Amino acid sequence: MRKFILAFLVVVLIVMLGVTYVLKQFQQTADLSYSKLQSVQSTVVYDKNDRKIDELYKTVPRQNVSSNEIPDYGKMAFVATEDRRFYKHFGIDLQGIGRALFKNIVTMSKAEGASTITQQLARNLYLSSDKTIKRKVDEMFLSLGLERQFTKDQILELYLNQIYFGSGVYGIGAASQLYFNKPVSDLTVGEAALLAGLPKAPSTYSPSNSTEKATARRNVVLKLMHDQNVINDTQYQQALNERVVKPSIPVKKPNSNQAFIDYVINEAAQQYGVSADDLYKGGYAIYTDLDPNLQESINNSVANHMFRDDDINSKVEVGISAVNPKTGGISAMYGGRSYERNGLNRATSGYQLGSAIKPLAVYGPALETGDYTPTSLLSDERQDFGGGYSPKNAEGEYQKHVTMREALTRSLNVPAVWLLKQIGIDTSAKFMEKAGLPLEDDDKSKLGLALGGTTTTFSPLQLAQGYTTFANKGVMTKPYAIRKIEMRDGEVKKPDIQTERVMSEENADTMTSMLQDVIEKSYGTGVNARSSRDAAGKTGTTNDVKDAWFVGYTDDAVVSIHAGFDNANSTQTTKYLSGGGGQDPATLFSSIMNNW
Repeated sequence: MRKFILAFLVVVLIVMLGVTYVLKQFQQTADLSYSKLQSVQSTVVYDKNDRKIDELYKTVPRQNVSSNEIPDYGKMAFVATEDRRFYKHFGIDLQGIGRALFKNIVTMSKAEGASTITQQLARNLYLSSDKTIKRKVDEMFLSLGLERQFTKDQILELYLNQIYFGSGVYGIGAASQLYFNKPVSDLTVGEAALLAGLPKAPSTYSPSNSTEKATARRNVVLKLMHDQNVINDTQYQQALNERVVKPSIPVKKPNSNQAFIDYVINEAAQQYGVSADDLYKGGYAIYTDLDPNLQESINNSVANHMFRDDDINSKVEVGISAVNPKTGGISAMYGGRSYERNGLNRATSGYQLGSAIKPLAVYGPALETGDYTPTSLLSDERQDFGGGYSPKNAEGEYQKHVTMREALTRSLNVPAVWLLKQIGIDTSAKFMEKAGLPLEDDDKSKLGLALGGTTTTFSPLQLAQGYTTFANKGVMTKPYAIRKIEMRDGEVKKPDIQTERVMSEENADTMTSMLQDVIEKSYGTGVNARSSRDAAGKTGTTNDVKDAWFVGYTDDAVVSIHAGFDNANSTQTTKYLSGGGGQDPATLFSSIMNNW
């Protein structure tokens, strides 16, 4: 009796789980709005003012069309090819499944599929293309839900506006424009048949890749249409005689904010699970904190700047990241003078920081100990700090003692190393980690950390993140690109903004005061960064001037600038700059601020 009760309870549990699962799938489809799906366009990216800065497509933008715009033979071409029993089944074609299963058993393969148009729509709306049993089961139940929610004509219309037609286009409207340069209402029978043949293998049958294969596939579709009485004998013969011409595929021009757009696409995948493919299918709205005026100022400042080290074979590359210190929103991003879509983004690539690290590795943590102030005297005598390590000041000049403020303003090396030794590398490493710049273990035992001589490299975006600590009253704010993303179903997702109290507000203000001297004092290393705006900042230059930096900030933006040659860390002949962070990077900062 006990076994019977146990078995009964197991059966009840299984039934309940099954019912819950089915209801969940049905609820997904019930939550869909036909008008919402019907109006799906290319994914749009907006700036901080909610103005469009880009539309995501590869060749031509999506052009959703209504069912009555598509000729009947155009719609039936897909039905005849993909799902001849579309108007007879309830979302799942049991007869088709049986036929496919029999053929696959006979051929000992998976050559024949059995997905209906409804199932394909369900997959495009909700699922991946993974060939797993779970995905297939999900697909079937979602299809049942779609059939309950929408009419057959609505399902067919949604399907035709969702599917991929190759060459970077989604939807029959865009495909008609791309391949035939005409609206879908003007498609001939042969053109409709060609499009209907593409979903099976878009790359293989696209006329942009092979007119011969496209023609052969079109003819297969035409025969299916003729056999199923979609077209008559005359239409069939005329369509067979239509010549398939290789189309000219346009390539979307890079956006002036392309590095930022690419970063947004990557963040959508990493933070929200929305892949690039999903974004290019359309239907999403992405809102960012991009400041169009700041971005334009950066673009123009770099374009108009004369780089002294450019030559006929190579040019100085630049990476710039700008972050709003209060919110963490990325305000601008510059990927390089020769940046290409999805290419090397110098704004997020890692480099040694040189002296730009000093406020984070030395002076910030020293202030936090409570033992040092801007007037504290630091040793500035040439000395051996152990193991033969005896750093030099850049100008080769030394004093017996120097105040912390002057040491930072002049970016003197010896006082920085001396002070790091006093406070301890462990104190420095913990400060940097809280500021978002964690060190590799190898760097946690070397005093060269004070001068940025680390094996750990950091990007302009990471350095901007670190300096939000000073600009935001001691609180580090982790950068993000997307302030909200509206999903296809209307759900809105926002970032979990991450902050960290790194130092006291008082000490952050003190640091800002000292970093203002870097720019404003006549002997400051950042004097070339002076502009019409009140700003604080720091230069950075690595050994032999391989990397040059300037990171500066106002209340509204932290702007981190790196300059150097791309080949500096490669096996090619290394090229160096003739000037450090106080030259090109500082001058660029001044121009950016003046024109923002």
